[in-house]
Amino acid sequence: MRKLFYLFLMLSIPASAQVQNWDPEPRKGDGGIRFNDDLDFYLNSYSKDEIKAMRQEVSIWRMNFDKMIRATIDDIQAYSEGSNMVPRTHDFTLPEVRTGVPYHLAAHKGKLRAFMFGSISNPPARAQLPFWDKLLAKYDTSEVELFVIYGKELHPGDRKKFSAFPAPSTMEQKMRYATEFAQLTTLPVLVDGLDDKVLTAYGRVPNGAYVIDADGRLIFRGTWADSRKIEHILDTVLKWYADGRPKLKAKG
Repeated sequence: MRKLFYLFLMLSIPASAQVQNWDPEPRKGDGGIRFNDDLDFYLNSYSKDEIKAMRQEVSIWRMNFDKMIRATIDDIQAYSEGSNMVPRTHDFTLPEVRTGVPYHLAAHKGKLRAFMFGSISNPPARAQLPFWDKLLAKYDTSEVELFVIYGKELHPGDRKKFSAFPAPSTMEQKMRYATEFAQLTTLPVLVDGLDDKVLTAYGRVPNGAYVIDADGRLIFRGTWADSRKIEHILDTVLKWYADGRPKLKAKG
């Protein structure tokens, strides 16, 4: 019963009741700057109306009783409680869906890299795309790279909106989904394997967001890809670099 209560709350709790307690101040990390993780289980980045719209796109009944979706919610809850991921950069090489060109994370040191996971049946990820598109337009690509990793379907085959997108059984099918998803955004869209290897390395949260610094360190992770946090972090780090990387205070 407790689990069902959590599943309902994630998409139904009013935004006014959600406590936004993320501390945006940077701190001293392992050899550089670091930010507090934002591992909140709830969709606290959205208004009541936005959450209502997302809820109408999916079946709350399936969230409660479908084994696949319940397993995904279990992953989100475990991640939000601090499990499921070794908190460091996990290297990967994945193809970009439009060009087919492989993107190797470790080969892009010297730049800040921010990315989120998403999929065609992932309402929170779809909602964030316009805001991340604005971030892509804002930053110099010689300093900052932003992209999406196409991962796991959050609501495969759910209702009319996602009925054409059951969980893919082949890589070709997943690439087709990613191609359609890429039409919704100007961001590069990298495609994870059918085994979800990269998604698993980063905690199996379907709309997780991550920032990697210019030296290749993971400096932020969040359960949900809130563009406002990503923008704050990127602006803060770029200024810190421009100021000569002054000494930071360690926080408990």
